[in-house]
Amino acid sequence: MHRTAVIDNSTLVYLTKLKNLKIFDSLRFLFQQVHIPQEIKNEYEKNQSLEPNRVWILERLKPNYGFYSFCTRYDIVVLTMVNGKKDIDRGEAEVYAQQKKVNAHYIISDDIKFHKAIKAVDRNVKILTILHIIAMLDIRELLVNTNEIIKTLHLHYKFKSRQLRSAYIESANELGLDLPKSKLNYRCSFKQLGLN
Repeated sequence: MHRTAVIDNSTLVYLTKLKNLKIFDSLRFLFQQVHIPQEIKNEYEKNQSLEPNRVWILERLKPNYGFYSFCTRYDIVVLTMVNGKKDIDRGEAEVYAQQKKVNAHYIISDDIKFHKAIKAVDRNVKILTILHIIAMLDIRELLVNTNEIIKTLHLHYKFKSRQLRSAYIESANELGLDLPKSKLNYRCSFKQLGLN
């Protein structure tokens, strides 16, 4: 599944919190390229002094090429259309306009208000969250430390068991794979994960 994505600041921050668990290395199994728009880069840079791991990703940004592409291409008409809409900030407007310009398969974002707002504009847009990324990697057996990743993420993002379960079900559908109910129940059980 070598596809492209445009990432929002919310998920980029969560991925950074998981950097020491090698999550960035695993992204290459899911995507051929991850685009980061100008405004998202600006938002992400703001707190790099508080979170030094952000420097790692910023140093890997290459203008309009490479795996982490600092992308400056946008559909200007789309950008104008969504910029300033309720629950779509400037960075998110760039994410959507860039996704249209580069024809990326996915938007990666954990901002639920943005999800609802952009789905009202374009019901066909595919949005992944950090939970989808973890689920896709786990379903394909590309993570050796899934429990640790989920538990570490939960320290920073208090998702619910049902959200994790939905991400696993949706990810299996997106990958075109069957997910045994026993694995789904085990993987999404907060009791099994030690999160209760």
